[in-house]
Amino acid sequence: MPTPSPFSPPVSVAAKRAARGGGHGVLWLRGGLALLAGYAVAAAWAAALARLLPGAAADTALVATMLSFVVYTGAAIWSFAARSSARAAFGLLIAGALGLTIAWLLRGGAA
Repeated sequence: MPTPSPFSPPVSVAAKRAARGGGHGVLWLRGGLALLAGYAVAAAWAAALARLLPGAAADTALVATMLSFVVYTGAAIWSFAARSSARAAFGLLIAGALGLTIAWLLRGGAA
Protein backbone atom coordinates (compact mmCIF):
# COMPACT_ATOMS: atom_id res chain seq x y z
CA MET A 1 0.00 0.00 0.00
CA PRO A 2 1.57 3.33 -1.04
CA THR A 3 2.08 5.96 1.58
CA PRO A 4 -0.06 9.07 1.20
CA SER A 5 1.59 12.22 -0.03
CA PRO A 6 2.10 14.94 2.58
CA PHE A 7 0.37 17.35 0.19
CA SER A 8 -2.83 15.32 -0.17
CA PRO A 9 -4.32 13.85 3.00
CA PRO A 10 -6.15 10.56 2.61
CA VAL A 11 -9.84 11.02 1.89
CA SER A 12 -12.53 8.35 2.05
CA VAL A 13 -14.75 7.51 -0.91
CA ALA A 14 -17.81 8.89 0.89
CA ALA A 15 -16.05 12.20 1.49
CA LYS A 16 -15.11 12.41 -2.18
CA ARG A 17 -18.74 11.84 -3.22
CA ALA A 18 -19.94 14.47 -0.75
CA ALA A 19 -17.37 16.94 -2.08
CA ARG A 20 -18.65 16.45 -5.62
CA GLY A 21 -22.05 17.65 -4.54
CA GLY A 22 -24.23 14.69 -5.39
CA GLY A 23 -22.62 13.13 -8.41
CA HIS A 24 -24.14 13.01 -11.85
CA GLY A 25 -27.37 14.81 -10.95
CA VAL A 26 -25.50 18.07 -10.53
CA LEU A 27 -23.78 17.57 -13.86
CA TRP A 28 -27.13 16.99 -15.60
CA LEU A 29 -28.60 20.04 -13.88
CA ARG A 30 -25.75 22.27 -14.99
CA GLY A 31 -25.90 20.83 -18.50
CA GLY A 32 -29.60 21.62 -18.63
CA LEU A 33 -28.90 25.13 -17.39
CA ALA A 34 -26.22 25.57 -20.04
CA LEU A 35 -28.49 24.32 -22.80
CA LEU A 36 -31.87 25.83 -21.94
CA ALA A 37 -31.11 28.89 -19.83
CA GLY A 38 -28.10 29.71 -22.03
CA TYR A 39 -30.37 29.70 -25.06
CA ALA A 40 -32.88 31.98 -23.30
CA VAL A 41 -30.14 34.41 -22.25
CA ALA A 42 -28.70 34.47 -25.77
CA ALA A 43 -32.13 35.11 -27.29
CA ALA A 44 -32.81 37.94 -24.84
CA TRP A 45 -29.48 39.58 -25.61
CA ALA A 46 -29.96 39.10 -29.36
CA ALA A 47 -33.21 41.06 -29.09
CA ALA A 48 -31.56 43.74 -26.94
CA LEU A 49 -28.51 44.08 -29.18
CA ALA A 50 -30.65 44.28 -32.31
CA ARG A 51 -32.27 47.36 -30.80
CA LEU A 52 -29.05 48.84 -29.40
CA LEU A 53 -26.84 48.64 -32.48
CA PRO A 54 -26.99 51.40 -35.08
CA GLY A 55 -27.72 50.71 -38.74
CA ALA A 56 -30.31 49.11 -40.92
CA ALA A 57 -32.65 46.62 -39.31
CA ALA A 58 -31.37 43.64 -41.31
CA ASP A 59 -27.74 44.46 -40.55
CA THR A 60 -28.31 44.93 -36.82
CA ALA A 61 -30.32 41.72 -36.61
CA LEU A 62 -27.49 39.81 -38.31
CA VAL A 63 -24.78 41.29 -36.09
CA ALA A 64 -26.90 40.79 -32.95
CA THR A 65 -27.47 37.15 -33.88
CA MET A 66 -23.75 36.59 -34.39
CA LEU A 67 -22.97 38.24 -31.05
CA SER A 68 -25.57 36.08 -29.36
CA PHE A 69 -23.38 33.04 -30.09
CA VAL A 70 -20.71 34.64 -27.90
CA VAL A 71 -23.32 35.30 -25.20
CA TYR A 72 -24.51 31.67 -25.42
CA THR A 73 -20.96 30.40 -25.02
CA GLY A 74 -20.40 32.65 -22.02
CA ALA A 75 -23.66 31.51 -20.44
CA ALA A 76 -22.72 27.85 -20.93
CA ILE A 77 -19.29 28.42 -19.40
CA TRP A 78 -20.86 30.29 -16.49
CA SER A 79 -23.28 27.44 -15.76
CA PHE A 80 -20.36 25.08 -15.19
CA ALA A 81 -17.94 27.58 -13.62
CA ALA A 82 -20.20 28.89 -10.86
CA ARG A 83 -19.61 27.61 -7.34
CA SER A 84 -23.07 26.08 -7.05
CA SER A 85 -25.98 25.23 -9.29
CA ALA A 86 -28.13 27.79 -7.51
CA ARG A 87 -25.56 30.50 -8.16
CA ALA A 88 -25.36 29.47 -11.81
CA ALA A 89 -29.14 29.62 -12.17
CA PHE A 90 -29.32 32.98 -10.40
CA GLY A 91 -26.57 34.45 -12.59
CA LEU A 92 -28.27 33.27 -15.77
CA LEU A 93 -31.61 34.61 -14.52
CA ILE A 94 -30.09 38.03 -13.88
CA ALA A 95 -28.34 38.09 -17.28
CA GLY A 96 -31.54 37.11 -19.08
CA ALA A 97 -33.64 39.61 -17.14
CA LEU A 98 -31.17 42.37 -17.97
CA GLY A 99 -31.28 41.54 -21.68
CA LEU A 100 -35.08 41.38 -21.68
CA THR A 101 -35.33 44.67 -19.79
CA ILE A 102 -33.11 46.43 -22.32
CA ALA A 103 -35.06 44.96 -25.23
CA TRP A 104 -38.36 45.95 -23.62
CA LEU A 105 -37.23 49.50 -22.82
CA LEU A 106 -35.98 50.04 -26.39
CA ARG A 107 -38.98 48.51 -28.12
CA GLY A 108 -40.36 50.67 -30.86
CA GLY A 109 -43.55 50.94 -32.76
CA ALA A 110 -44.25 48.70 -35.73
CA ALA A 111 -42.37 49.98 -38.75
